[in-house]
Amino acid sequence: MSRLLRSSPWLLLLASPLCVASGGSYLVDDGAITPAGHCQLESWLQFGRASRSANSVPACSWGPVEFSLPLSAGWHVGGPGVAPGVKWQVVDGARVQTALAAGATFQHARTRSTYAYAATTYQPDPNGRWAFNVDVGATRPQGQGAQRLLGGGIEFTVSPDMTLLAEVLDTAGAGRTWQGGVRLPFGDDSIDLVVGRSLGRQDDRWINMGLNLAF
Repeated sequence: MSRLLRSSPWLLLLASPLCVASGGSYLVDDGAITPAGHCQLESWLQFGRASRSANSVPACSWGPVEFSLPLSAGWHVGGPGVAPGVKWQVVDGARVQTALAAGATFQHARTRSTYAYAATTYQPDPNGRWAFNVDVGATRPQGQGAQRLLGGGIEFTVSPDMTLLAEVLDTAGAGRTWQGGVRLPFGDDSIDLVVGRSLGRQDDRWINMGLNLAF
């Protein structure tokens, strides 16, 4: 899922993602998509010092293309928003996956920003315990020029019931954001517990509690 929608207040609300590791509550996206013909719903609550929000990202795939519609609402973030996006998986190898993503964020019926990026996942371990995610792209806030997006994340599967993750996202003009957390799978679904901090225009810390459902 995309989780790279992180600029100004959107840095704390919509993905991506820059979304986006795997899970809506994460910042850095991976190279995977929802399996063709299936859908998923990633939802999370974010509790920060400067803002609080509720987020939901329904997504469905048709062939190698995933369509998503992130929704967000919260306090001290300017009201509800929506961010339709599309993600096209161009490489689906045993150890390397790459996808291209693009979309826009809207608030109060006005375009707030647009984005585009490439997300790649590399799994050096044949057992799939380690995964490295890299995102490279740009976002363009309304009334401003394009700003670089660069993100990296590491996932380590401790057991079938637990995955640890750490990631950093650097957005030119907005600053650097760090997150770390744990994913607890149960069947095809999972729960996320994440803590994060932004260093830049908005110095904030937060906790995310997420629920990811596949169907």
